[in-house]
Amino acid sequence: MFGIIRKRKPIIFAHWYVPLMDFESDTGQFFQSLEEELSKRRVPELIIERIHFKHAGVLSANRAYLRLRRERVVIDICSAPFGTSWWFSARAAVLPRILRVWELLLFLLGMGSFFALYWQLYGLMVGGIVFGSSLLFMLVVFLTAQNWSGLDEALLYMPVIGALYERFARPESYHRQDQRLMFGDLVNTIIRIKVVEFCMAGGIVEPEFITVKNPEQILTERELVKYAVDELSDKPTKHS
Repeated sequence: MFGIIRKRKPIIFAHWYVPLMDFESDTGQFFQSLEEELSKRRVPELIIERIHFKHAGVLSANRAYLRLRRERVVIDICSAPFGTSWWFSARAAVLPRILRVWELLLFLLGMGSFFALYWQLYGLMVGGIVFGSSLLFMLVVFLTAQNWSGLDEALLYMPVIGALYERFARPESYHRQDQRLMFGDLVNTIIRIKVVEFCMAGGIVEPEFITVKNPEQILTERELVKYAVDELSDKPTKHS
């Protein structure tokens, strides 16, 4: 999401699920009920998306998830059958932002190209003034975006520029930290309430919420091999 070419994979930091034997529900109704409840709560700067994850490879079937996103924190929710059984699940994750050196160089190259274009169109002096005015306008946008949620959100998800904005013009604060905690706690509570409601509608009064102690990350084959090698290298060797 934040790179120019490759999408960033979420870093999962919390995960729970509810397994239900011989149970059936409706994924669409569950998602719709959650969306309606969240709309009533008027959660600030919340973006609700329907996304699809592949079961396995490119040609495999899709599974629908409901993604609740605020800034770079996301909560992915699933409700799906498993044979004659059913499960509900929720994962909380962070969409990482990494500003690579080549991305920064590409940005500087683009700025240099604009300067060269202004130079050719208006001459060195006027072109320099126009270019400087453009940089000043960008700076003003950065400084005022924090008070305009729509602009702030748009800048955060722009390649390269979003990373610069977050790094230099959007400092971390107690208020931002508290808002993230409140977002996670409020949304998680609403999801659990809705799961209980749908379970009760199917005759299950006290569903079991199972917390995954060590949430697994989505890894590529190369990452899985590296992870296995690292695990083996960390284990102490026994000497006879």
